[in-house]
Amino acid sequence: MKNLEYSYETTISSGNKREAYPDPPSEKVFKTSGSSVNGAMVGKDEVIKVNVKWDDSEESFKLHNKAK
Repeated sequence: MKNLEYSYETTISSGNKREAYPDPPSEKVFKTSGSSVNGAMVGKDEVIKVNVKWDDSEESFKLHNKAK
């Protein structure tokens, strides 16, 4: 893998990130973090839509709260 791009969308926010690697990464877990604007938080019943692209592949999925 040389290129990774991911995006997410909720009812209150969205974001994306692109990364390029000169050599394939050794880590297989990718994390992102950020701060909320004016204290906005994703609700416990919120479903987060995620799209991930790496090189010539792409996958979309939804994240649900496991505690439900």
